Formats: sequence, C-alpha cells, structure tokens
Amino acid sequence: MALSFTDFMRVQVFARIPQPTESFSSKTVVVVGANTGIGKESVKHLVRLGSSKIILGCRDTSKGESAKAEIQSLFPTSKSILEVWEVDLISYPSVQEFARRVSSQLERLDTLILNAGLNLTVFQVCNGTEMSMGVNVLSTFLLAMLLVPKLRETARRFGVSPNLTFTTSAMYTVAKFPERQDDVFDWLGKRENVDPHSQYALTKLFHIVVIRKLATLIDPQTDVKTPTTPPIIVNSLDPCLCKTDLFRSVQGPLKIVLAIFKLFARTAEEGARLVVIAASADRESHGGYMRVGALKEYAPNIMSPSGVENSEYVWDQVAKKLEGIQPGLIAAATETS
Repeated sequence: MALSFTDFMRVQVFARIPQPTESFSSKTVVVVGANTGIGKESVKHLVRLGSSKIILGCRDTSKGESAKAEIQSLFPTSKSILEVWEVDLISYPSVQEFARRVSSQLERLDTLILNAGLNLTVFQVCNGTEMSMGVNVLSTFLLAMLLVPKLRETARRFGVSPNLTFTTSAMYTVAKFPERQDDVFDWLGKRENVDPHSQYALTKLFHIVVIRKLATLIDPQTDVKTPTTPPIIVNSLDPCLCKTDLFRSVQGPLKIVLAIFKLFARTAEEGARLVVIAASADRESHGGYMRVGALKEYAPNIMSPSGVENSEYVWDQVAKKLEGIQPGLIAAATETS
C-alpha cells in the first residue's frame, strides 16, 4: 500500500503503538546508531526486557558513552551489560573493523539492529557516491552481510533464531527508481543526477529491495513453521515519523513543510517500541516490512511487474558494488550449509 495522507494521519495520530513484551533474556544485541533518538530508546527497552549484553555501535563514541551513562542511571543493573564500540558508516574500513570485532569478541549475536542513517538535503559525496546512499545502503548492507555468518553461527551453536532488523521508512513508497546506468552509484555521485529532497526516500526504496532479496538468499526455507535448522529472521520496519535529529540538515521550503508534519510526530520512545517489536518478531516476519507492530504489504512501486524488474536491477547494482568493497562477501553471507 502506498503512503497517503489518510494513512499518515492514521499511523501518526490514531494508531496505538504497542509496548514490546518479548523477553531478550540471555540475548546479545548489537544496535548500530545507538547514541541518540530511536536507537538510544531501543537500548532502554532491550535493557528492560532482559538483554544480557548490548553493544552500542556509534560513530561518536563520546556521545555513545553519554547515552550509556544516561541508560545506566535509569537502569543501575545495566552497568555490566552495556558497551560502546566505534563504527563509522562513512568509512568502509571502520565498518569492516567493527564486523571483525563483533565476530571475534562476542560469543554470540542474537539480534542485529541496523538503525543508523542519514537524511541530507545538501548534496555531499562519500566513497564515490551521494553520501546518504553510501551510508544508508552500501555501508549498512556491507555491515549486515559481514555479520550474517556470526548470526548463523549463533543459530547453530545455541539453537536459536537470530534477528537481523533494519530501520527503514514508509517514504520508500513514494520513491521512483532512477534511470538505469552501468554504475548507478557512480551516477548518483554527480550533483546533476540527484534531487537531495527526494534522496532519502530513494535510499529507503533501495533498502526495501535489498532486504527482500537478502531474506531469500540468507535463509530461503519456505516452511516457516518447521524449518530444518534454526533460521535467521530478516525483517524491516517503519518507526513512524518521530521527533529525532534525523532531519536536522533539512533546509529551505521543505523545512517549513516538515515543521508542519512534525506537529504529528511520535516520540523517539514510541518509534523504539516498533524497532524492538520487529527485532523480536518470529519467522512469519521473515522478508517482511512492519508498521505499527504489524506486517504490511509492500507498495506497488516494487510489487508491480516493472517494480520487480527494477528491483533486480537495483540488487545487481548493490551486489556488484559490495563485491568490489569486499570480494566474496555475498557468497559468505548466503552460504547456508
């Protein structure tokens, strides 16, 4: 279902945002983008729900330590379970080092929440492409795929079904696929090809396309009730429009429009509830997209015949770029034997 004003008002004003209740007892959780907003509030819920270890993945570790101190002041018993680790999604080496650290230093990885992201309205380039596309798509999926083997190892060793959860956005429903190029990321690295005001929605369209593909590649089992081995559950969610600093760079007329919409914004704590609900969702959510705590159908822009065809093109472009960053990445992430 595509985004409409009626749907926006239903979600932002009238829908009840449920509290997460599933236990995280004995679970090790990594939250990337955890020092502020929805990420920080998610960590609070995870502590409340019994997580045994939580890694706060942050670009700015000083801000991460401040978030950690705030959470520990609210939950004194959390002092032994929270750690702040550096990860900068603008830097591929930082992403790779963080993944190595998680894989080597953590005994298990039960839940990976990829919450970090950018919304830029001023054109910037990083690693040869527009910055928000580089961070929200390439670095995010580089990290996800680097850590799939650790999730799979946890499933086998401990007989559990780990969750790989992406914070995305309903804005994907209004995005249009770009013109086809030999290298779409290189093409998006040129100012004349980018509309900064619609770029965030485009990154989330790419998000949804790759998440759906990864779900089928990482764990293709179709029998959701009796899988032969503990599956990895890959899902995504829209946390609603929340009062966070995600839109701090918005300028010009769009800032006025956003100010009006933010009158209906949810709190970061409410958005975090939806993140944690998705991160504890069962096999039925595999490959799915959640809003207000429930699975939703995907929008026509990816489910129509042209959407399916364009989705394959996007996946091919993302896969090619990720393989260029880390050769063998996709084979390692999708090896199920």
